[in-house]
Amino acid sequence: MDERPVELTYALRALAALVVVGGLTVLFVVLFRDSLVEAWAEGNPATRDLLADGGIDAVLGGTVRPPHFVAPSITLYVVMLGLLWVLSAFLRNGVEWGRIGITVLLLGSAVASIGAILTAPPLLFVICTVVAILVGATSLVLMWLPPVTHYIHPRAAIAPTPSPVPATESRR
Repeated sequence: MDERPVELTYALRALAALVVVGGLTVLFVVLFRDSLVEAWAEGNPATRDLLADGGIDAVLGGTVRPPHFVAPSITLYVVMLGLLWVLSAFLRNGVEWGRIGITVLLLGSAVASIGAILTAPPLLFVICTVVAILVGATSLVLMWLPPVTHYIHPRAAIAPTPSPVPATESRR
């Protein structure tokens, strides 16, 4: 295997940055859970009046329970972290399906993230999501550049040499 291209190193660093952004987002979910519940209640017709009349405590004590935010976000983060760790190890060693797996994972995450933005969460979470999408897109672009493909498929990048044509006897 050839020496690892700098583009792959940068792609892996971008994945590491994505892990950091994800960790910060999960920390913000834990710290600002009430803001998420409030944003959810404002968007839910069954709880909007309750929020306006009694505030967040009325929503938390009401009959319509807000979704859990902390446990799913921690679980999703741990699963994504594990998948990225394993797939990036394969990519680092030049295995094509590591790159394909990361691509599918990041594209699926981007679609889900855009869906999350459309639910109108607090601005802090919109910013974290947009940063995560941009960092993920950067990683994708870098890992699909030709030097990385050459690293993964070194023989495909070498042009085949034409086979020598046997000399034929000249006609007399």
